Amino acid sequence: MVNYSRDASGAAATVAPIEAEGSRAIDVRADVSKPDEIEALLDTARSRFGGLDIVVANAGLDEGLGPVLDVTEAEYDRMFNVNAKGAFFTLQKAGGLVDSGGSIVYIGSSSTLRPTAGFGLYTSSKLPASFLVGVLAQEIGERGVTVNAVIPTATDGAGYFTDPKADDPLRRLVQNASPLGSRMGTVDDVADAVEFFTGKLARWISGQQLLVSGGALS
Repeated sequence: MVNYSRDASGAAATVAPIEAEGSRAIDVRADVSKPDEIEALLDTARSRFGGLDIVVANAGLDEGLGPVLDVTEAEYDRMFNVNAKGAFFTLQKAGGLVDSGGSIVYIGSSSTLRPTAGFGLYTSSKLPASFLVGVLAQEIGERGVTVNAVIPTATDGAGYFTDPKADDPLRRLVQNASPLGSRMGTVDDVADAVEFFTGKLARWISGQQLLVSGGALS
């Protein structure tokens, strides 16, 4: 099941190739800043697919970069409503509804690994759920549910880099950060890490945070 808040066409474009491969898929609108809509979303998954094995908490805002001294209350509320509150209650509701033996994965941000000027608002909104992963893993582990976080660096095709210019100086900087080669990480690189955490090879791994960076430190 694919969740979206505003981009219905994007959600439909995600569902289509899944169905083309012969699998069942649906897209459902829900605002993750509203806990009732999160619960309804997960209930829909259980009723349509007969259970809930995997939840990936991927919703988030990647905007509002700038000095802490310039942040307005409206900007703070908008960022924290999705990145902090939305992620917290997605993990909470998933922890209560996911089937025994299931997996929960939170998509964090490498910006939380070290202080960086201009990232104060965004980074502080991503930190709470990163910490919660370890706590939730301890609280629901007795049901055989694993809870982990994937921590990507800047990713081509996501967030700020959803539609970047080829000559963007930040893009060039990120491309040169990895010792594995002059390229950015891709959404497929991140998806592969999620697939690992939700598969049998990771059955004895929980409460962990995996940096997906091509060897870059953050």
